[in-house]
Amino acid sequence: MTTNTYFQKNCSSYLRHSRTRFFIYSLLFLWTSPATIHAQRSGVALLDVAPNPFALSLSEAGSAWGQGGSNSFGNPSLLVSSERSSIEIGYTNWIADTKNIFGSFHKKLDNRAFVISFYSSGLQDLEQRDEPGPTNGLFSVQYLSISAAYAQSFKWFNAGASVHYISEEIYPYRSNGYAFNIGLSRSFAKDRIQLGSALRSLGEMQSLDVEATPLPKAWISGLSVGLLEWSGSKNPELPVFMRVHADYIYPLNDNSGSAQGEFFNPNPYTKVGLELLIAKTLQLTSGVRTGNTARPYSFGVGYVLPDIRFNYAIIPFDTGFGTVHSVGLQYLFK
Repeated sequence: MTTNTYFQKNCSSYLRHSRTRFFIYSLLFLWTSPATIHAQRSGVALLDVAPNPFALSLSEAGSAWGQGGSNSFGNPSLLVSSERSSIEIGYTNWIADTKNIFGSFHKKLDNRAFVISFYSSGLQDLEQRDEPGPTNGLFSVQYLSISAAYAQSFKWFNAGASVHYISEEIYPYRSNGYAFNIGLSRSFAKDRIQLGSALRSLGEMQSLDVEATPLPKAWISGLSVGLLEWSGSKNPELPVFMRVHADYIYPLNDNSGSAQGEFFNPNPYTKVGLELLIAKTLQLTSGVRTGNTARPYSFGVGYVLPDIRFNYAIIPFDTGFGTVHSVGLQYLFK
């Protein structure tokens, strides 16, 4: 059964509501192929899209590598793996002109760490029509997550948890909900090898008009390995360090009994990212993801200073919806 056939057969109850109808029309273009379904796996898309450009440039393969406050949305145990505290902001221009904004305060203590953060996703100035002709006005789609996370280091492993208060608004409907992540991680060989595993986006949303929006629940597990550190004899001040990140994602959503749930891709998939750090300053990154996805590749560049990191990511979509651009700034302190 094609996506459009399924949409027509299962959304008849939605189409009785004119305001729900214009919402469905506005999002139908995002659901016209299985590849795009995999890219926009949930209405609460901000929980399924990395909030910062560094993670996005690695195709979000980051369940085993400490990145600061953004780990709250993946494996929160990695918050204690970062060497320093940080303040981070990020801005992503997603497809369909959706704006994602992220901010976090990450405090690293001796053997523990905590984070408070926000992450918003919005689409503005959509036209509302009950029938062909002039519009009835404009409406917006907004999602917001306000989050807190805590991690602690033990003798053999790190453990962490994060909780997210979620607000969803599709005019005139609103709903609230919660999600939480729990994770474990461990490093070996003086941090050359790191392992991580987490349960992501466990929780639920209140009903939005007819039914609740599903969360992108998943079990994620990953590996991060420092493969190479090279310094040429002719120019020893230009060292090159290479690290590989790999994640395995197993979706946990129950698609039965939910029209929206059918839009989830139930199949496991993998993400692999490559990071090159040149002269401890220039960072080049790229990533690839398997499975039925509209964004199989990603690329990025970063500028690393002792206290400040700037990152940029670009993600070309192969379904004609355009290209994603993301920028972020991270300030490190004790």
